[in-house]
Amino acid sequence: MSTTPVTAFAGVIDTIAHLVEAVEEEQWSAPTPCTEWNVQQLVDHLVAVQHRFAVVMGAQPPLPALDPAPEALKKTFPTSAAALVAAFEGPGALERTVRAPIGEVPGAVALHLQTIEHLVHGWDLARSIGQKALFDEATVERETEFARGLAAQMPSGPGAPFAPSRTVPEDAPALDRLAALFGRDLTE
Repeated sequence: MSTTPVTAFAGVIDTIAHLVEAVEEEQWSAPTPCTEWNVQQLVDHLVAVQHRFAVVMGAQPPLPALDPAPEALKKTFPTSAAALVAAFEGPGALERTVRAPIGEVPGAVALHLQTIEHLVHGWDLARSIGQKALFDEATVERETEFARGLAAQMPSGPGAPFAPSRTVPEDAPALDRLAALFGRDLTE
């Protein structure tokens, strides 16, 4: 079976869904490497992004309202993730131009952006709850290559969407290299 960018993204989403399901009650308030959010806020952010991008990509029907409570997030994450994957699978979704936070981009670029966002935040979540994020290595490598060009174009300083990139050894795992590219401190 060949892996398409959308099926690779679905695999990333599935891995994160398992991580969300593994969050223990006392871990929802734990800090994350994404310093402005605790675990609950991080998962809520991912669900909100999934909702927003599913709509941008043409999801039908409209998605239900969001509830940031931990137990609701455990139920909502897989539902909103499935809606986003379905939207990316829609006819012409990867070819049409859509509005992303970085501006107008082809749907294929939006898919890269969402895959990278989910990989990095999946890394954040896994570290926060003491789990391992078992993403497909080929997907992580491919998105790291795409992200290198993206990171070079991102604004820096106060208000920037990511902290400055950090240096890591070239032999570091691909997921750690990707996280460091978007400002994550691997030593914490």
